[in-house]
Order: sequence, then structure tokens, then C-alpha cells
Amino acid sequence: MVEFGGGCPDAAVAADQTSASPPVSIQSNQPTPEPYLPIYKPRKEAAITGRVDGGFRGGKEGEPVLRVLAPYDHIGETVKKSPALYWYLSQPTPYHITFTLEDPRRITPMLEVGLKPPTKGGIQTIRLTDYDRELDPQIQYRWHLSLTIDPDSPSKDIHAMGIIERIPYDQAIVEGRTACRDLRDVFCLYVESGLWYDAVQVISDLISANPRDRVLRLQRAALLDKVGLTDVAEHDRTENEHP
Repeated sequence: MVEFGGGCPDAAVAADQTSASPPVSIQSNQPTPEPYLPIYKPRKEAAITGRVDGGFRGGKEGEPVLRVLAPYDHIGETVKKSPALYWYLSQPTPYHITFTLEDPRRITPMLEVGLKPPTKGGIQTIRLTDYDRELDPQIQYRWHLSLTIDPDSPSKDIHAMGIIERIPYDQAIVEGRTACRDLRDVFCLYVESGLWYDAVQVISDLISANPRDRVLRLQRAALLDKVGLTDVAEHDRTENEHP
């Protein structure tokens, strides 16, 4: 079990930590330890907007499945000005991929760019810092991904959409405070505080720094299950099952 303890003298600093914790060494002759799984619950103040689908279509006749790592039935929240956004593609694809970020106060997209197709299926990352974009507090931004199957027939495109809202830090973590000795504890803090996007970013950064750490993948899979992203969670569980 991952243990949590110690103090966190400056929670604001912990919220912006970018360094990854050292990898966990799991001996091959021992069973994978049961990971600590904090319980994700949206903040009571989180707006309820109805279902936010993780994908409109995909997976038919060999087409790739496209998902955004976002909650279905509530708005995912962040305290970061330029958070990372995560999405899932079930397999490599030659199709053109477009990322769009929409500000409801503007007629034209805040950002619309083509993405380089990933070389392998799995969870992918878009970092808003790479595009010098920041989110204003208490604005519900929509972010879209689309695969262009046939440029002459837009109805065949595969789409996925999520909603993100930045909230002030002093409104974010008011209950269920957890000691934040390292980034694993910060992940727990974000999960228990209902900060979806920040929790996903921290655990994903840890996985990138510790790609063979199965405990981290199980923790992310449990988080994805909570919002119905069961196919993405299953990918995490089996990614390094047979090293």
C-alpha cells in the first residue's frame, strides 16, 4: 500500500509541483501490492450539466476509438492556469487529428491546431503551456478532438468532447485535506478534493517518469473507472501486464 503521511508546509507550492517522485521498485518475486485508491467525488459546488460524452463514435469497422479523459455527468475542474489535457486513442491512425479549445465568450476558437498522430495507441497528452494558452477562472471551456476520416464527408468524422473549468485555489481544497509529502500524496489530495484534471495530470506525470510502476497505472485506472472510462482503464491495467 502506498502510505501517506508527513506535513505539507505550503499547499500552493505542492499544487504546482512538476518534479516526479522516484520510481517504486517492485520485486518480481513478490505480488503487486494493493494500491491505495483515494475516492474521487466532484466538489459539491461543481456545476451539473448533464452527460459529457467521452466519444461520439469510433471503433466501428476497425476505426480507432477516441476518448477524452473527462467526466461524463459533471464539469471537470482544475486550479492550474495552463493544465494538461489527456485523451485516448485505441490504435495508431493515419487520419488527421484536430484539437480545438473553445471559450464561450468568443465566437472563434481560442485554439485550433492539428496534432501529430501518435505512433502507438494509449493515453496521449496536450499541454496548454506548449501553446501559450491560459484559462480564466470560473469559465467553462469546451475542448474537442476530431479525426477526419473523409475530408469530403464531415459526418464520418470521429469526435470527442470534454468541459473544463478553472477554479480559484482558495475555493478548491477546503475539505478532506491530505498530507502532501510527495507527488503521490498530491495525487490523493487532488482526487479527494474533486479536482479531476489536476489528479489526472499528476498521476500521468508519475506514470511517465515511472513507466513500469504497475501501482500507478492501477491508481489511474481506478480513477478512470469512476467516470465510466472503463475501456481506457482496462488499457492501463494491461499495459505492462506482461513485461
